Amino acid sequence: MDLAFKIKFNFCVLMIRVRFGLIILFLFCWCASIAQDLYTARGYWEESNKDSYKKISEKKQRSELLTDNEQLYLADYENYLLTYYQRMPKEEQKKFELMKSTWDQELTQSKDAPKQPPLNSDKQEFTWRSKDHFHNGLYGLYYGITLVAITKPSNSLSGGLPLITAGLWQLGPVLNPKKYEGIDPTTMRAAGAGKFLGLGYGLALGFAIAGNSSDNENLTLGLSTLGSIGLGEVAFQIQKRKKYSEGYVELMRHYGFLGPAVGLLTVVAAENDNANVAGASVLVGGIGGLYLGSRAARKYDYTIGDVYAIRSLTWIYTGIGFALGGQLAEGGDRNRELFLLPAVTAVAGTIFGQRMVKGINLTPRQGGVLNLASGGAALIGLGLVTSFKTESVGVLIGVPSVFALITHQLIFHNYKMKNLQKKNQLGSNSKYPSYFSFQVNPENYFVNLKQNPERLVMTDGRPVMSNPIVKLNFTF
Repeated sequence: MDLAFKIKFNFCVLMIRVRFGLIILFLFCWCASIAQDLYTARGYWEESNKDSYKKISEKKQRSELLTDNEQLYLADYENYLLTYYQRMPKEEQKKFELMKSTWDQELTQSKDAPKQPPLNSDKQEFTWRSKDHFHNGLYGLYYGITLVAITKPSNSLSGGLPLITAGLWQLGPVLNPKKYEGIDPTTMRAAGAGKFLGLGYGLALGFAIAGNSSDNENLTLGLSTLGSIGLGEVAFQIQKRKKYSEGYVELMRHYGFLGPAVGLLTVVAAENDNANVAGASVLVGGIGGLYLGSRAARKYDYTIGDVYAIRSLTWIYTGIGFALGGQLAEGGDRNRELFLLPAVTAVAGTIFGQRMVKGINLTPRQGGVLNLASGGAALIGLGLVTSFKTESVGVLIGVPSVFALITHQLIFHNYKMKNLQKKNQLGSNSKYPSYFSFQVNPENYFVNLKQNPERLVMTDGRPVMSNPIVKLNFTF
């Protein structure tokens, strides 16, 4: 009896140490990401385009006389910008050089756009949509159900408490209007993603702590609610303050799902049925996914259309991984290690998708069409396979995945050519258009052969043909 107690006690101590290690790892990653946020490429560009600095700098370029205060301000600010750039990570410096021209276009577009009348102080730019009300109410309903399951109140209160919490979450903008000032749809998107991911991570933490014990239900439900509320609020406040792009938020959301999925598939492949290990793997995968997602989003400014294309390609590659695993598993008894294949292909699809979309700048409509067309092609492939009544798992999953991949790549190539063609139109949409012409005249070769050598223009002792074979003309 004493030996069993000692074994159980040592196991509990080991689990506590593992959990503290995970918490320390999370805090380290979080602090590292916060430190990197201090000096960013976007922040340096915004500081370089401050109105006060630009006005004085342009005044100096026009050789106008500067006052003593203006000269001191200009010198101090330029030293500040130099220090800011030197403290930026190398990745952020490269990102600034890559994205500067794109960000500069924002200033040009804002100057050319008609000015909007200023908003009144009591009006908000964001208009609440039906889906925002629905999501708030749905999460509030879940929080109420969790509260009922844990506290087990009287029968009369248990039926109404979830509805009360759903109503309270919908009344959030009324109860605390200052919190929602200055938000936009991207802020709500980030908050929604935080709530959903926090709910899943809370469930995983509950299983990592309690496993399949009798206390698992209440602990897991409570942690899922706390995780949803906490991570949703963190995502809301960060996005409200830093105003990340739609592509940044969407890529973080993608990695937030990808990490736990890869962690869970890895546990299944390892043939480990321990609920504690499964929960810890999902939680660590989620933290790692968010960390890697933030790093990927900082290296390149993805559009929301780019992320749509990356996500659909990840799903397609995951399907191909399941198809390969299913085909190899046919005829075997236990082949759970083959679940590593979809985990690897899912990561490969994300990495390949990120490299594929760089420099293309897909619009939200283009990314949405890619997703829709890929899903439609997969359904057509599934319908054809079902018509032949095959029992092969590899064929059932593989054929729809191949149909979706072919459709995805064909449409993406079409969008790629269109977007690159727009970029290569030298100033056709700008205020001062530029024109480039290329003309080949092969007949001039024979004309030059018949020309009198004495009439040729000499440069460095070499004749220069008066009738060029190739003509390049650039006007602006």
